[in-house]
Amino acid sequence: MKNTSRHLLGAALLLGLTTSTALAKRPNIVLILTDDQGWNNTEVPMIPSRADTRSDYYLTPNFKRLADSGMIFSQAYAPHPVCSPSRHAIQFGMTPAKLKKTTNRAVNYPEPFPTRAIPQVLKSIDSAYRAAHFGKWHMHRHPAELGYDASDGRTGNHTARQLTTDQTKHFPHDDPKRTVSLTDNAVQFIRHQAHAGVPFYLQVSHYAIHLSAEAKPATLARHKARTPGKVHTAYWYAAMIDDLDQAVGRILDVLDELKLTDNTYVFLTSDNGGLARQYPHFNKPLRAGKGSYYEGGLRVPFFAAGPGIKAGTYSAVPVVGYDLLSTFADLAGSAEKLPKGIEGGTVKPVLFNGGKGDIKRPRPGMHFFRKLDSVYIQGDHKIRRTNNTGKIELYNLAEDLSETSDLATAQPRLAKRMQTELEDWIQDIDATTPSPLNRRPRRSPGAGNRRQP
Repeated sequence: MKNTSRHLLGAALLLGLTTSTALAKRPNIVLILTDDQGWNNTEVPMIPSRADTRSDYYLTPNFKRLADSGMIFSQAYAPHPVCSPSRHAIQFGMTPAKLKKTTNRAVNYPEPFPTRAIPQVLKSIDSAYRAAHFGKWHMHRHPAELGYDASDGRTGNHTARQLTTDQTKHFPHDDPKRTVSLTDNAVQFIRHQAHAGVPFYLQVSHYAIHLSAEAKPATLARHKARTPGKVHTAYWYAAMIDDLDQAVGRILDVLDELKLTDNTYVFLTSDNGGLARQYPHFNKPLRAGKGSYYEGGLRVPFFAAGPGIKAGTYSAVPVVGYDLLSTFADLAGSAEKLPKGIEGGTVKPVLFNGGKGDIKRPRPGMHFFRKLDSVYIQGDHKIRRTNNTGKIELYNLAEDLSETSDLATAQPRLAKRMQTELEDWIQDIDATTPSPLNRRPRRSPGAGNRRQP
């Protein structure tokens, strides 16, 4: 009997050890999401052969540190050219159009969507995962409803003191855009999970570099003394990006300190392209900026580092923010436990193959739709349709990054094929039907011009 008990105890200990070992092998995943950061807003050239694809003024040594330790995607896209739709798409792995979330307006928030978000998918793979979100949320449902164990709650631009949208004004602050305090929370969360020995998903969603511009007084003084570039000239933007870069460095430092780097994937991207309202040239060589379906509004920085990803590599494979959910599930060990209707594909095969290969999505290419216009990108080619007129524009992004030469007339067959594929997708997901919460309230008889409460 005693021997049997010893065997059972030994088996239990062995099972516990085996389970702990298995859990320890689950990777940690960190997503750093910046706000309004243009494709060329770092010191890292997004295309290695083109000096004009990096900033000529901003200093981002920790962005470069992350990029140098992993892979840079030269053709990466936000799911939408404004904030909230992109954040919904990232969480659910679907386009904003399918989620019925194509504007920032609060009345357009979708009804609770019957699908799972990133933390819920990871926990379905392994219940040991713990998840946290710190920073800008800008979504309707509370983070806890989507599986986050810790968060700042339902935050938005107001949480980070949006004092003005004037690009020429700036404000000194000891905790600019709450970059310091939200990073404090993130570092503490990492330490707690490391102590507990459990895998984690951490999303750090910065308010920077969204207006208003804030930076530490010392950072402002340092950049004011520097010589501005020809493209990027605003020292207050340089200072805000510097403070953001320091926050990114703190995340990388704590992963190194706790020896988590060998089992942690770090991704960094932006929710949309850079501002171009008062300074249209700031996004050069890209056309336009935030709010536009041209490259300046959609193309964003995208870096990934972690085990199995070769350091110092570039990839020209097109990737989009709604690929992240599928990618994280695949890295966690299961590409099968995905919600139905996912539109993104896993980037893992490209990450593990030196940047080469394809991202297999349920439908080839990448799709974008809103009331004004729609876009379809497949390989080097991009088609843009003005929805109310049906006007088509066609660009070869490999040869014409600035979208100055419309090829729709010169290549009618390609334009027609891509237009058909775009319109098929729009019809299949019922993109043109607005959200039930995007309708104006009806007026009662005799109410005149008064709106009903």
